[in-house]
Amino acid sequence: MRELKVKWSDPIELFKPGKYNTDEKFIEHLRKFISENDNPLLNETGIFMFLAGNIKPEEKLSVVFIEGTDEESIKDRIVKKKGHVREFKCIYKNYKDENLYLKIGKPEADVDIDKIVCAYTNYAYPSCNEKCQMEEKIIIKNEGNYSPLAQIYGQEEE
Repeated sequence: MRELKVKWSDPIELFKPGKYNTDEKFIEHLRKFISENDNPLLNETGIFMFLAGNIKPEEKLSVVFIEGTDEESIKDRIVKKKGHVREFKCIYKNYKDENLYLKIGKPEADVDIDKIVCAYTNYAYPSCNEKCQMEEKIIIKNEGNYSPLAQIYGQEEE
């Protein structure tokens, strides 16, 4: 069993996917928006999660999609995402009329990002991620602006 901490950023506000009339236009604009965004966190590696909902007047967010990268920047991972981009199409289809946000998580130690993403997927159930098999149990302690995630995942209730 492994224990690690992940520190989360404040949300980066994106836009409502529904202002575009097709998922292709939404994905094209999302890539452009991210590539032109000058937030320095996007130039780092780590974990990122797309959230849907509202921050004001009261924070009501749901985790939509979680992914990570330890080889390229988060910006590059989002902009250069290949294939059918199933996850982005899922965001467009299911969260058209909600505000979209992005949060960046930095693990405190050198860890396998894919294992952390798998753990988050199984703990937080993002609607646009597929379930995955965890090889080892991971306890994750979230710090910073981690809402709507729980503060701790993977610890057994006593």
